[in-house]
Amino acid sequence: MNYPSDEQLAEMMRQLTQARIENFLGQHIGTWRWWVLVILLIAPWFIWYKLVDKKRILEVTLFGVIIMVFTITLDEMGFVLSLWSYPVEVIPILSRLTSIDYTMLPIIFMLVYQYFSTWKRFLGALVVLSTVFSFVAEPIVVYFGFYVLLKWLYWYSFPIYIIMGSLARWIVKRLIDIERKG
Repeated sequence: MNYPSDEQLAEMMRQLTQARIENFLGQHIGTWRWWVLVILLIAPWFIWYKLVDKKRILEVTLFGVIIMVFTITLDEMGFVLSLWSYPVEVIPILSRLTSIDYTMLPIIFMLVYQYFSTWKRFLGALVVLSTVFSFVAEPIVVYFGFYVLLKWLYWYSFPIYIIMGSLARWIVKRLIDIERKG
């Protein structure tokens, strides 16, 4: 079998990146969708700063960064596997919905983490959050053309949000226990 070389793959990636940049500059930058994504990337951080418990800011931020790592990783995997795509991006060299991965999901998860301190309450809030994200927010984002489902269904996202939040909380709580014992 004739496999593409590393150099051929790099050239294909360069051509794809160039095409994405040209598409972005010709069709998306400055459109209302692009401006919505820019606002959603920046503005929620000001709200978060007002709401975050400053006494727990490191803990809450660590939780948010873990959520961000999960969302970016999962989003990249889904994009590369052609499970979904994003017609409009804030930055054309990133193949993900940066406003959601870097801002909206981490901030909302951080606020849930902050306000629901016991596992029972946190898991209940995660179920509600996962329901809203999977069956309300995602369809709205699809409807307005920010997100295109290729080989993905909304209900696939539901357990992922719950697992992601639970795992992030477990990691943070474990690190806090290690620090206290240390």
